[in-house]
Amino acid sequence: MAGDTRERILDAAESIVIRDGVARLTVEAAAAEAQLSKGGVLYHFRTRDALVSSMVERMVEAFDADLGVECAADGQDGTPNGRYVRAYVRATVRPAQTPEDLRRERAGAAILAAMASEPQLLAPLREAFDRWQQRLVTDGVDPVGATVARLAADGLWLVELFGFAPLPEPLRSEVAAYLEGLGR
Repeated sequence: MAGDTRERILDAAESIVIRDGVARLTVEAAAAEAQLSKGGVLYHFRTRDALVSSMVERMVEAFDADLGVECAADGQDGTPNGRYVRAYVRATVRPAQTPEDLRRERAGAAILAAMASEPQLLAPLREAFDRWQQRLVTDGVDPVGATVARLAADGLWLVELFGFAPLPEPLRSEVAAYLEGLGR
């Protein structure tokens, strides 16, 4: 039950950041959004920074899970063969199809909250990107191509997150397929 409450608070915090902006994210606002007392939120998150940090950590965990699913779907022969590069691209640029996908897309709000709040809260994300990049360049394909695929996929995700001229279909799908091809 405590895990459910914690997730409810994190969902509420993401909703606030998306709807009202990061400046409106407070412990009190998260409590009201989650329909809990301020003490109920403070039990799980002692400060606003702890709440934001947990939002970032949850985003990293969700992306790691997506990578695992995508890698498994691409086969597991145990040898580096670009599978991780292809999985990274698919996990990054996959369009939302379910309510869970939409919630995960909203996790981009965690990055915004961390950047606006305290840049050091992004440390878990920086560490995750270091780990993901290391896996990409040791995946048995051209490390430059693997890195370009990552940077372009990350860019496509950010373009869509911020609404900066998102790509229309079928161009978006063609770009995603091209990036996946860099892992072959």
